[in-house]
Amino acid sequence: METLKADLTDPITLQVMWNRLIFIADQADTVLGRTAFSPIVRENHDYVTVLLDSRGRALAQCTWSIPVFISSLPAAAQKHFLPTFTPDMLEEGDVLATNDPEIGTGHLPDVTMITPIWKNGKIIAYAGSIAHLPDIGGRPLHSEAVDIFEEGVRFPIVKLLKKGEPNRDVLAMIAASVRLPTEVQGDLDSMVAANNVMGRELLRFLDEYGLDEVDTLADVIQGLSERQTRAAIRNWPNGTYRSELTLDGYSPDVVLKAAVTVEDDRIHVDYTGSSAQVLNSINCRTNYRYAHTAYALKCLLDPETPNNEGCIAPFTDEAPMGSILNPQPWTAGNSRNLIGHAIPSLIFKALEEVAPEGVIGDSGGAPIWAANCVGQRADGSQYGSVQNFHGGQGGRSDSDGLDTLSFPSNCKVTAVEMFELVVPVLTHCKELIPDSGGAGKYRGGLGQRAILENLGDSPMSIYLASERTRTPCFGVVGGQSGRKGVVLKNGAPHQPKGKVTLEKGDRLTLETPGGGGWGAAEARPVDLLREDLRLGLVTAAAAAETYGYEEGEEA
Repeated sequence: METLKADLTDPITLQVMWNRLIFIADQADTVLGRTAFSPIVRENHDYVTVLLDSRGRALAQCTWSIPVFISSLPAAAQKHFLPTFTPDMLEEGDVLATNDPEIGTGHLPDVTMITPIWKNGKIIAYAGSIAHLPDIGGRPLHSEAVDIFEEGVRFPIVKLLKKGEPNRDVLAMIAASVRLPTEVQGDLDSMVAANNVMGRELLRFLDEYGLDEVDTLADVIQGLSERQTRAAIRNWPNGTYRSELTLDGYSPDVVLKAAVTVEDDRIHVDYTGSSAQVLNSINCRTNYRYAHTAYALKCLLDPETPNNEGCIAPFTDEAPMGSILNPQPWTAGNSRNLIGHAIPSLIFKALEEVAPEGVIGDSGGAPIWAANCVGQRADGSQYGSVQNFHGGQGGRSDSDGLDTLSFPSNCKVTAVEMFELVVPVLTHCKELIPDSGGAGKYRGGLGQRAILENLGDSPMSIYLASERTRTPCFGVVGGQSGRKGVVLKNGAPHQPKGKVTLEKGDRLTLETPGGGGWGAAEARPVDLLREDLRLGLVTAAAAAETYGYEEGEEA
């Protein structure tokens, strides 16, 4: 095989090599998604694959990525995995894994897995993946546990495989602790396979270019990305920019505050003043918080560069210990997304005067709404599966927000047909809600209405995670708020969080929030209003009342 020239000073060669690394992560992504057992991984794409250098720094990630995972994984590798298992403690074929929220993504269902990649007898890189398992024991996934010990089994960093052989003791402990052992084991196997593919393809790549290590290439890629980010920061004026927003939480409301400080070529976000930690599963640990901080800033500063360690190096953040964004280790946090998903909107609001063309309105898909349906079949076996529901994205500076978008999570939803195969439920409808997007020059995306009916003979427990039912999604740059979310049981208002019991024939209606608008409503182009009316996205009454537009009006 002819060896290719690895000239890292040549931009074209460097771009080709960089693209190849991303393709390697994408290959692993395909393997994980196609072989996973559970719908939340296979259908919702609640997972990520990341290639790390020998120091645990992010080098390349799969194209379809979840923001919180792509930053949490390298942080876990650098702060915990590599110090706990140094190279002299590892052998070829070892696979490391943990679901400790303090190490990984902030809640127990997510397993972080790291596989060393060996060449010539030494570790030259790591393959990493994170996936959300369908069950982790404890109370079913929802937001009402009062400490981490209620939320499921927690295992530290362990060797899930030793020299390529499964660690039967650890796997047996996990299987005995969860409701869906076959699905859980299948998903773990899929993660192992995905990491192995990353390792195999990286070695093939190195051989093609005649290389024995990746750190030199990583230094170039990460260095270029960091310099580009710092240059973008210098275009913003120095200063501290503040914002706050209110979320439903439980009682009282949760308040998030941010002070975003731009200083030359770096940015620091301080969340002092945010609400204290709570006795519910909505507390956000530091890796989870930082991941959303970094994601929001990267979206504003440099959305095009493929993500790697250098892209986020100029960003730091902090929150007081004991706050909802930096809770004590014993606190519950399985539904931390109900708070953490709002962090990008908080940062956008703080920076709307600094970068008005880059920010978007507050998004109804932040957070995802989730219905975790759990129960027993007639034969006594357990069923359980999570279905996601998305609200409308906030309006943007050049277009309307997208309808029913998972932002910033980037998760899909399980196809109705697949969901109904594993859970005895009938989905009567999933439809857009007219007028739910906040008005603006560019309106917010629409929320959706979904109706679920229990078809089983026994009661179904639905553990519901929702937000924005009391405080709507705000607009930016003069845009208006979207419609609040609504939860109904058999047509009557119901609590928006926690356990909902459906007897046979009972129906649960979920109406997700609309996104906030961007810009003043009076500036909305008439042709866009006409198209909204034609498609039924905005009613004639709302067009007249909110936009002052009557059908038949000329441009």
